[in-house]
Amino acid sequence: MRASIRLGLLLVMLGACGSTADAAYPDRAIRMVVPFPPDGPVDLVARIVGPKLGERLGQKVDIDYVAGDDGILGSDLVAKAAPDGYTLLLASSTHAIHPGTYGKLPFDTEKAFAPISLLLASPFILVVNPSLPVDSVEELIAYAKSHPGMLRYASGGRGGPTQLSFELFKITTGVDIVQVSFDGGAAAVNAVAGDKAQIMLAPIFAALPMMRDGRLRGLAVSGANHAPAAPELPTIAETLPGFTAISWYGVVAPAGTPSAVITRLSGEFDRIVHEPETAQRFATIGGEPVGGSPALLASLIRNDIVKWIRVARQAGIRIE
Repeated sequence: MRASIRLGLLLVMLGACGSTADAAYPDRAIRMVVPFPPDGPVDLVARIVGPKLGERLGQKVDIDYVAGDDGILGSDLVAKAAPDGYTLLLASSTHAIHPGTYGKLPFDTEKAFAPISLLLASPFILVVNPSLPVDSVEELIAYAKSHPGMLRYASGGRGGPTQLSFELFKITTGVDIVQVSFDGGAAAVNAVAGDKAQIMLAPIFAALPMMRDGRLRGLAVSGANHAPAAPELPTIAETLPGFTAISWYGVVAPAGTPSAVITRLSGEFDRIVHEPETAQRFATIGGEPVGGSPALLASLIRNDIVKWIRVARQAGIRIE
């Protein structure tokens, strides 16, 4: 009897200690891992939300660049970090593409991480070189079908979001357009403007300036709704019902991070992304604030993994 009483008291004490630790969070600096080199879009998002998170939590947020293996190196570091809320990953849509494009990953993308918050999302813009005689999605599809294998689309790298998104377009429409890979999204957009390729599903922030000065022609956006950054453009889904391909950015922690910590961080990020200043800065890179619960990001990751595995298999994309 006494043993059971002592066990009960011990469990109560352990529970109280855990609650106290969660309540004290954070009591030191937080590490936000960016798994790509500085000055890219993931870094830009981290530099927008990181300092604001630090202000709200009363602790410094250190941005740590752990680049390598297309973002996998930094992601693996976070997956294996202590699940205490002090190591976070600024993840992007590439995070959910990897299970479809890589033969083997050092972690299970769904099981190794605890989703916290979906920060922002942005569509791609379907752009063409102005010399191409098309002004709409319908005209592009018709032209491509009448010129099979003669058009080239640019991507920012093998197995990346711009390739997978355009492969989805090809699968959906049945067109034969050849992929040409460039070193990053900016180089790929420049290639279309320079007629080294004729078409691309381009990051909105990179495409808009070239559309404005006439170096590219925008046909449509790839999100489910019209994009505030380019309200004049229709959606691809208006021609191809159900078609969506978006770029997104969110925050995840190692699996096993206490739920109280996840809830705290999710609430803070939700407030941060809906501040007018944050929304305005997101708009400069073509993004719209989302926020929401951890369940929202978890659902997006889960659905994207299924979607991009299917596309990668049909397109024959496999990185060993």
